[in-house]
Amino acid sequence: MKQATIILLISLLSLNVSAQTKLSAAEQKTVIERMDKAAKAMTSMQCDFEQTKSMKMMSKKMVSKGIMYFRRPDKLRWQYTSPYDYTFVLNGDKVRIKSSKSTQNIDVKQNKMFRQITDVIVKSVTGGSLKSNADFQVELYKKDKTYSARMYPKKKEVKQVYKFIELTFNSGLTMVSIVRMEEKTGDVTTVRLNNVKTNTKINDKVFDIN
Repeated sequence: MKQATIILLISLLSLNVSAQTKLSAAEQKTVIERMDKAAKAMTSMQCDFEQTKSMKMMSKKMVSKGIMYFRRPDKLRWQYTSPYDYTFVLNGDKVRIKSSKSTQNIDVKQNKMFRQITDVIVKSVTGGSLKSNADFQVELYKKDKTYSARMYPKKKEVKQVYKFIELTFNSGLTMVSIVRMEEKTGDVTTVRLNNVKTNTKINDKVFDIN
């Protein structure tokens, strides 16, 4: 009986810890306005990140680290530094993907799916996708002082890849702190943004794809 009581208490505590409250339509509109205003005020961002990927077919999680640079409106550098060297650079309509073994250049205008995915990446790290009704159906939740937005893609190209994308915001609602992406395959990628600096000058060479 004592063991059963302890198990029940642990279960109740676990439920309480993970409980989220879904915002009403009016509350969601107000919070999204604040988030969107902060996203538009962000001209640049740079940070460290830690990415954890859980694959349905593998029991072991894959952890990688790197640095990210963003400059409005369409410049992004996503560089893995550990455990491998891999860089993704978006500069306008051009993308360069570089690893230790190869380099690939892509014209985003010629690949509709790639264009949609790169747009999702940029908007996810900045939080600038919440007001775009054409792109996502958004549900907003609150847990203690933390807000999270679960975004269900509407566009076919993105729906083919992602089941949903979840953004967690810092307490001031000024920037994204965690991006969680669940793919159609069941694989889940979680990216934590650390040491974030906003609206600082970033050298043009960071986004060079030549």
